[in-house]
Amino acid sequence: MNIDNFKNKNIHIVGISGSEGSAILSFLAKYNIKNITLHDFIPSKDLEKNFKLWHKGIKESEKEILWKKFENNLRKYKNYFGDYYLQDIENADIIFVPQSWRLYKRNNKLLEISQNTNIPFYSLTRLYLEFSKAKVVGITGTVGKGSVAHDLYQLLRNQSGSKRNIFFAGNETWRLQVADKLDQMTDNDILILEISHRQLLDGITRGPKVAIFTNLYPNHLDEISWQEYKKFKFSLFQTQKEDDISILNFDDENIKEVIPFLKSKIIYYSEKNKDMNTKNIQNIFSDILNTKSDHYPVNIIAASTAADILGIDIQLIKQKISTLKSLPARKELIKSIEGIKIYDDIKSTTPWATLKAIKSLGKHCIVICGGDMKDIDYTEFLRKIEDNIELLIVIKSPLSEAVKKIYQGNYQTVENLSHAVSIAYKSAQKGNSILVSPAAAFFYTKFIAKKESLRKIVTSLPPKEKV
Repeated sequence: MNIDNFKNKNIHIVGISGSEGSAILSFLAKYNIKNITLHDFIPSKDLEKNFKLWHKGIKESEKEILWKKFENNLRKYKNYFGDYYLQDIENADIIFVPQSWRLYKRNNKLLEISQNTNIPFYSLTRLYLEFSKAKVVGITGTVGKGSVAHDLYQLLRNQSGSKRNIFFAGNETWRLQVADKLDQMTDNDILILEISHRQLLDGITRGPKVAIFTNLYPNHLDEISWQEYKKFKFSLFQTQKEDDISILNFDDENIKEVIPFLKSKIIYYSEKNKDMNTKNIQNIFSDILNTKSDHYPVNIIAASTAADILGIDIQLIKQKISTLKSLPARKELIKSIEGIKIYDDIKSTTPWATLKAIKSLGKHCIVICGGDMKDIDYTEFLRKIEDNIELLIVIKSPLSEAVKKIYQGNYQTVENLSHAVSIAYKSAQKGNSILVSPAAAFFYTKFIAKKESLRKIVTSLPPKEKV
């Protein structure tokens, strides 16, 4: 793809105040693409507030500079905000959309256009894959992709004497997108992309140089079927070329379905079978398994395998694995009170992610969960944890209804997060862990947004009463 393909085209960008839409605008404006129309269902008066909300991970001073640049770009182009949202979009030659566009009812018009016309829909991920001169490392999977991407970024950066730049575009609003830096990237650099299934729904034509598949479970079944979900995940690997590399989790049976369709070179990693790893990873395998951290060993193995393939000295990898920092809200220890450890794991929005956290903490665990089930069958998850935790506290939601029907262990249903934490804390004794891990969708939206944060609730807990 050449930037000239966008010149003299009628380009529309949807969700312009979001992290993806604003990044796409920044990229196109840099090349002086003129015929652009901007869309957002946020009214003009609330645009700044929304923009800053979706660009969380930077200081307020930097956020203000970013907003001013964005505001300057806004003035250059036609826009339809608030009540005028999506006006004239049927006349577009190309439509850029954020990964979440299908989740909003106000985008029914877009859905009709995507189904009934030949207007191409572009994602930011497709833009990265087609325009990056840097080697792209794409990480996908049902769970763990964000942690693997974050670990890999830490392993690759700050290499002594290296002239290679490492860029990282995550799937989180706290990390800035790097589309405006695409013109600065060289073939000596590396661009790490965390890629969700939604970023693949509108299609890609070029796969990453290196692609990592962490695992595959039946997720988002309220949006698409299990077969469709697999198809979109597989597309990241099927668009690779013969000189590209696929790094696959050998322990995951569902992933193996994609193997017959791959042209790329396949490299495996495994937590269960040491011999299925590269020779270099085998040499530090015990070091990874024995690393004292909140990281899951399988994620470190995946990231270390990619770092090894990309030419990082295995001894340097060995040195760095003990210093890897975890992502926020992923089994993050936020407080220890009188021998009771309280963990924030609210990014675990699937049963498999929560189950992994429970297994790592052991049986003396009190779990707080709740949310929407995405048409996932929770029977296996609830059966597995019945005898492996001390108490399940579920906040009233569709998940609490499933718990009521299926769960045979000790549980309580509560109305809100503050009450859940209070009960967990009163029930806990020295040696217990309290794990706030949703196991379901929209936990933050339902139970935290515009309410007390989990950290504030936890830090407000009083000392335990002496018995």
